[in-house]
Amino acid sequence: MTVATTDHAERSVTVRGSGIVSAVPDLVRATVTVTATRAAVAEAFEAVARSTTAVTDTLRGYGVSGPDLATTGLSVHSETTWTEGRGSEVTGYTAATTLQITVREAGASASSPAQVVAACVGAGGDAIRLGGLEFDFSDPAALTATARDRAWADALAKAEQYASLSRRVLGEVLDVSEVDIGDVSPRPVAKAFAAADSPIAVERGEKPTRVDVRVRWRLA
Repeated sequence: MTVATTDHAERSVTVRGSGIVSAVPDLVRATVTVTATRAAVAEAFEAVARSTTAVTDTLRGYGVSGPDLATTGLSVHSETTWTEGRGSEVTGYTAATTLQITVREAGASASSPAQVVAACVGAGGDAIRLGGLEFDFSDPAALTATARDRAWADALAKAEQYASLSRRVLGEVLDVSEVDIGDVSPRPVAKAFAAADSPIAVERGEKPTRVDVRVRWRLA
């Protein structure tokens, strides 16, 4: 949206400029949960520990470690069944642990984030659950800076046009404010990466970064 105003008393012009930069996200954040149900609590925990070790070893093999690999949950609960005349009975125990992983795009020759996630799922087998898939940028500040450059250029071009139309000359900047427009939804595009050993294609699309700025110039 473009907003332009002229104040004849102060001889100023106020415009709003927009800058948008769209790029393919270069990292994936995902939540991985490993579960196991066994007759005894110790057996359930042991099964989860084995599967979790297989998953974390696979992730470390792809370079996912340190702050990019964290345990965020550990739980156990009983499984029960109800029968007529006997009531509720414990039939087993389910243990679970949750990992938060961040997979970064390391380069053209490296495995893609989807391949790493697929390998992780393969290592966990039927015990693994994948959720909370989120795409993001490793350096969002650089994209925001570019969007600001474009927003400023957009505002300046509009202000210069209004100055010309009003037979005046654009003077110094009097006020600058960045306008909060809220979240910008990702824009899907025909760009995907297929998970290795998996029939599922994970669509990254393009995620836009937008900056809106409101600037007031003096008119001479």
